[in-house]
Amino acid sequence: MTGEIELSRRADEEFGADAEFGADEEFGAEEDRGEQRSAGSKVLGGLLGLAGRVGRDVARTGMGLMRELPGGVEVERQVQAIEKAVSTGVRVWIESVDDPVAGAEGADPEDDEDGEVEPVQDGLREAMSELLFRSATSSKAEAREYLYAGILRMITPDEARVLAGLGDGAAYPVVHVTERSGIGGASRFVLRNGSTVGRAVGVALPDEVPHYLTRLHALGLVEIGAELDAMDDQYEILQTESRIREALRSGKSTKVVRRSVRMSELGTRFWRRCDPTPISGADEASKA
Repeated sequence: MTGEIELSRRADEEFGADAEFGADEEFGAEEDRGEQRSAGSKVLGGLLGLAGRVGRDVARTGMGLMRELPGGVEVERQVQAIEKAVSTGVRVWIESVDDPVAGAEGADPEDDEDGEVEPVQDGLREAMSELLFRSATSSKAEAREYLYAGILRMITPDEARVLAGLGDGAAYPVVHVTERSGIGGASRFVLRNGSTVGRAVGVALPDEVPHYLTRLHALGLVEIGAELDAMDDQYEILQTESRIREALRSGKSTKVVRRSVRMSELGTRFWRRCDPTPISGADEASKA
């Protein structure tokens, strides 16, 4: 631990020197800046690895129990010092790199599909190191926030509207259009996940609902379940939509397979956390 603490102290000083260098020598030679960024990147990589190991040790022991052990208060203080050094290092490193996907000098080459040698992107390695560090040190609540934030970045506005329509536990009809390929052949999907949910919730692109539901299902936010016997009329209406009719006319042996869609357990937890309605309600209450 003493060696690791000394490493964090030296790294903190080096990153501090990097920041001062950048301020005083803004118009210095490009080679000097490149060497400075390269050195900072290597030190940051070591720090992230160290912080990950320390974080795992602390997580296994528990900070509360750690304080009760001999020297526990000092250990806690040193852990905080390592976290500060990592935070400073990440900030200085990000500020020193204009383009994280630009080829870094000195990086190990890799062969691409054409056999040509291209430089490894150090920015991608450091981004992965930061994710691994967060995984080792985040609490369950923090990890859940990262998950939900990642989902939000992947869904479209129309898909968010579909989730809002399913957020109250409602279910909607879904149909697949399949075609049998030859005698005794397996069926193939001509169209997946046509549904009335798009028009019901008012999406901007109703014809893209099959694509939306396929993506949401792949993310684990919705479930495609069995046919809803009580919604026979809605299935009939759904089969009159232009995209469904086109799919049915696309082959000789096409048929409709009835299914349904509702929110999954993950989708329910995600919507409960991200639902803007409680915020709007609180705003209205504060205005009253």
